[in-house]
Amino acid sequence: MKKTAEQLQAALDREIEYTEKLNKKIDLMREQLKERITIQEHEKAIALLQEKHAQEIAEINNRQSQKHNERGAGRRKKATNQVILRVLELRQEGLSQQNISKAIFEEFEIVISRTTVGEIVRGEHGNGTE
Repeated sequence: MKKTAEQLQAALDREIEYTEKLNKKIDLMREQLKERITIQEHEKAIALLQEKHAQEIAEINNRQSQKHNERGAGRRKKATNQVILRVLELRQEGLSQQNISKAIFEEFEIVISRTTVGEIVRGEHGNGTE
């Protein structure tokens, strides 16, 4: 069965349309590949984050070791270094201040307010800024 010129043109148009769709898909995949980072870049980013985390922990430990005043008078903080580190971990996981407060109570049986959680996250807890 011979095909007419219109049928051949319609088949050709369908093939061209299909080829254009494939080319668009290939271009999209190429763009996605450009956006991906290499393993080395990933490891470098992880190392930088770990270094930053270590510095933040050192700062927290340094703040905790400093006394508010020479006699050590005043009310002691409920949030120990362990509690502060856990609050920061939970915050990095994306929990809200209220949910962090609840989680700390469940883990340590210590009641800390969401305001205190906010102070810890901002680095204001225990350094004399209250």
